Amino acid sequence: MSFISLISNLFKRSKNRNLDLSKRWLHYSNGLIIDSDNDGQIAWLVGSFWFEKWFLGLEERLQLTLGRRLVQASSESAEFLLLSNKNLAPKGKDIDMWQSLIFDWHQRGLGTFSYYDEKDEEVNLLINNYSNLHITVGFLSAAWESLRHQRHKCQWSDSESNIMLTLKPISDSFPNPTNVNNYIPDLSNYFPIDSSEWWDALNINSEGSWSLLNSRKMIISDDLIIRFSQCSKPFVKEVNFSRLNDYTWDSVDSIDSIWWSASADSAREIFISESSHIMIRDIEDWKQVGTKHLHKYGLGKIEDVKPFGGNDGIQISLQSLFHPSITCGILLACWERAYGRNGKIIFSIENNNFFVKISPALDIAEADSQS
Repeated sequence: MSFISLISNLFKRSKNRNLDLSKRWLHYSNGLIIDSDNDGQIAWLVGSFWFEKWFLGLEERLQLTLGRRLVQASSESAEFLLLSNKNLAPKGKDIDMWQSLIFDWHQRGLGTFSYYDEKDEEVNLLINNYSNLHITVGFLSAAWESLRHQRHKCQWSDSESNIMLTLKPISDSFPNPTNVNNYIPDLSNYFPIDSSEWWDALNINSEGSWSLLNSRKMIISDDLIIRFSQCSKPFVKEVNFSRLNDYTWDSVDSIDSIWWSASADSAREIFISESSHIMIRDIEDWKQVGTKHLHKYGLGKIEDVKPFGGNDGIQISLQSLFHPSITCGILLACWERAYGRNGKIIFSIENNNFFVKISPALDIAEADSQS
């Protein structure tokens, strides 16, 4: 091992011992997790396995293969981050010295990476202990392009724990990514809260990973999810999965509506499969449900709940949310776990406030006629 590599590894271990995630990923009073290192970007704390199941459920409902779309969205999101945060930008060909970016990957729970070899302008990079194949491929591709100031064609082969990423320069030219619209309110009205108890079960692992309650987690930005939706949109066609009509999105075009419904239903199904216990004795109990299943993960905060339409229907108002489809899918799953029947959801935005109406998918008369 060279002297430089030895110093680099010692530096990495020193940084890992100071991986204070709660100081970077700040839980805010409005139910979001904010990235304190990157101009208030919204973060989603999600299990890597949970995200993979959500992604596969989305593909199944849309009848599409979306891996390349997620790579593209991840690459654009990472490139935009590198352009806006020069401290993370890679400097020099020696990847072992990309300490800021290596540390960023560890804080995000993405895994780690290293140089493998290079031949005839084609470079091979190794991604180890990755949390998500497509996201890490996109992130590392963007970093290499940032270093070389040139677009590259990417290919990869993967095993259970490693990805060999091959990058080859191309003459194509694409504009730098621009900012995307999101659902961030004016953060000056909110403040960080004490979330230490939510980090009590944190276990920092080697190779760029960490876990909570023995579940490997990673950080996904809302920027990435919005770009993923946009990259997928040109390929979305009319579909008819079983729960499609249980989702209504006010003021959303037909293609976005299909994508959001597929995303929400995938999130709903995963939550249901986890058999989480939801006990509602009083309508105010919904706020505690929101704290446990939304706020803890940066998906939003329930501001108010009131009855809607009878028969256990509710209207929820939220101060903020990560992405409507994911937040609404989990809220619908909570309602279905609480009341033991299928529900339907109507989402709307009014004066920068978010409203979610949940009611039975079938009214009592319809249910009796079908039984």
